[in-house]
Amino acid sequence: MRTRNKEETQRRIFDAAAAQFSEHGYSGATLDRIADQAGCCKALIIRYFGTKQELYRKVLNSRYAELSQRETFHALSEEDTVYALLRGILRDLFAFNREHPSFARLVSWENLNGAEHLDPKAARAARGPGWSRLQSILEDAKARGMVRADVHVDRLVYALQAVTVVYFSNRHTMKILTGFSFESPRTMQEFVDFYARLFARGIADDGGTEHDA
Repeated sequence: MRTRNKEETQRRIFDAAAAQFSEHGYSGATLDRIADQAGCCKALIIRYFGTKQELYRKVLNSRYAELSQRETFHALSEEDTVYALLRGILRDLFAFNREHPSFARLVSWENLNGAEHLDPKAARAARGPGWSRLQSILEDAKARGMVRADVHVDRLVYALQAVTVVYFSNRHTMKILTGFSFESPRTMQEFVDFYARLFARGIADDGGTEHDA
């Protein structure tokens, strides 16, 4: 029972920390606020997670690791068009961000702070598996003649993730400016299709999407 209570307390602390860091950024969030939301004392947070910076890094790296776990892309290597391949990748990226709305905010805060608090080694270890999987899929597409040989895989992966994070980080202002309901599953799917076609026309070896509308 004691172990279960400890794990439950740690989960509450972690969830509260994720919410506070997402809402207020590293500088604005405090251990007192996190303790209050988690229903525990600050000393318990320090005991389980260490300093505020250590807790923050654990939260951010955990989200990176979860993103990597979601990037399974089942059977994507069997897709016969670049459009279908990119649509599958983007669908997974959008699904993750939809299920973890705090992720885009956390990444935005960290970039605003110049990645000051991110531990490079730990972050690369957390993000590495998914990044490598993406690279492997795209390299396979290049080997199969689907993607142009001069396409830089790392840059494409960056671009795919960039448009996904920006969709969620900017959705409130863009909703006002465009009138689109960015929280709608239909709108998300339309943007997935749009981005897939946009990128496919730029990297496909045949210069297009092979009429796979």
